[in-house]
Amino acid sequence: MASSSNHSILDGFKLDRILDQDPKSKSVNLLGTLDTYLPNEMLSSRERAILLVEKTHFPQPFLDRLRESPTRSNVVEGVETSSELDPAEQKVQPQNVRSDRPPIFSKVSDLGQNDIYTWLLAHFGSRSVDADVKITLIRGATQAHIDKYSAQRKVMVYETPEMYQQKVLPWIESFPPSRIQWVYNILEHKKEADSILFEDPDPKSGFIVVPDLKWDQNTTSSLYIQAIVHNRELKSIRDLTNEHIGMLDNIKKEASRVALEKYGLTGRDDTADGNVRCFLHYHPSY
Repeated sequence: MASSSNHSILDGFKLDRILDQDPKSKSVNLLGTLDTYLPNEMLSSRERAILLVEKTHFPQPFLDRLRESPTRSNVVEGVETSSELDPAEQKVQPQNVRSDRPPIFSKVSDLGQNDIYTWLLAHFGSRSVDADVKITLIRGATQAHIDKYSAQRKVMVYETPEMYQQKVLPWIESFPPSRIQWVYNILEHKKEADSILFEDPDPKSGFIVVPDLKWDQNTTSSLYIQAIVHNRELKSIRDLTNEHIGMLDNIKKEASRVALEKYGLTGRDDTADGNVRCFLHYHPSY
């Protein structure tokens, strides 16, 4: 993880509206604008940006402390607190609210960047050791991004082969190359090269396994790794045939091995058997 600095990439973000929020997952999708700068650090303009903010999992040391000793409570400056909680989680009374509006985040750390996407960990309070939230920043957000991350009604659709040929395939083929540039950056080792967990370079049956940067790369219970195939003729699950069974088996095998050897996730009989669930992304939203 890159070290944090005094100047955050999030500096200057101004909220326009909340696109969606989920109290259960403790996440919120925010649409706003962000400052852009010229090479001489002069302010150039503002661009649309989306912040996907989600609470991080409770850190293991916090759970260990609860196991080892009871919590202690105290009162500081009229604020009821628990000594085991970060200041960002404490209940602040009106008389304790400062008028000079301190920064929302006390520290921001970079997880990685690819094309228009940047992944960050952020801290609310200076005393917190573990990050409070995981943030995905989308700079230069398009209407497609706004639609994707806005609250919307979901329906089930039975897609026939005819519907795919007449509706879905033309939609997939209409994607501009820039929409999936982040995928090509990974395949060509332009981005996230140091994060590659496995690669089979075969142009027809090969693939790359990397951590999905939506994952905080720390909480194993929410482990999220992705496999991206080298064969660019495969646009979606609809293009898979019997000849791709070997590739799919290898993806499952290598993902299970990585989950066991890299992250210690075991399945049946403490082996890699059954330690991961595999999903195919469809429709391709990018």
